[in-house]
Amino acid sequence: MEKLFVTYRFDQYSVRVAIKEDTDNVIQLLRNVAFWLEKKGIDQWEYLRNGGAEAEIKQDILAGTTYIVEDTSKNLVATFNLSPKQNDWDVAMWGERNDNAYYLHRLAVNRDQHTNQVGKKLLGWIDDNIRIRDGFLRLDCIASNPVLNRYYLEAGYTFIGYAGEGEDKLSKYEKSISRKA
Repeated sequence: MEKLFVTYRFDQYSVRVAIKEDTDNVIQLLRNVAFWLEKKGIDQWEYLRNGGAEAEIKQDILAGTTYIVEDTSKNLVATFNLSPKQNDWDVAMWGERNDNAYYLHRLAVNRDQHTNQVGKKLLGWIDDNIRIRDGFLRLDCIASNPVLNRYYLEAGYTFIGYAGEGEDKLSKYEKSISRKA
C-alpha cells in the first residue's frame, strides 16, 4: 500500500497511523476536547462526550484512517481521521461523490498544545504532504462555532454551503489540491 503522505514530520512533531493500542488515548483526547468545547458554550461533539462514537473510532483506527501526532517524547498531541472513502456521514453532507477526495474528520489537538498552533500547522502539513493529484480535501464543522468556521477559511478552505438546519446546521468546506506528476 502506498503511503498517503510524502513525509510524516512537521516541526518537532511526527505523524503516524494509529494502531489498536492507541484507541483508548485517541478516544480520551477526543472526549477531553469535547468537554472543553462544552465548557466554552460550544455545543459540538456531544456524541463524543456521551461515548456514542467509540465503535466508529475503533473501526476507523482498525481501517488505518486515523492518525496521531506525537511530540519528541511520544506524547499524543493531536489526532485526525482522513479517508478517501465516503462514510454515511459524508454521503449525507456531500451527496454520493465519485471524485478524487479525502474526507477529514475528528481533528482534535490536546489542550496544552493550542498555544503552539499545532492545528494550523497540521492542516498546512496535510495540504503540503498528501499524495493526491487534482483532488479535494473536504470537511464539515458545526455552523454555530464562528471561531472554527473562520479558522478553516483562514487555512485556505472554501465555504461550500450548509447541511442540516437549526442546532444541527453544519458548514461544509473543501480545498482543491492540484499537483504535477
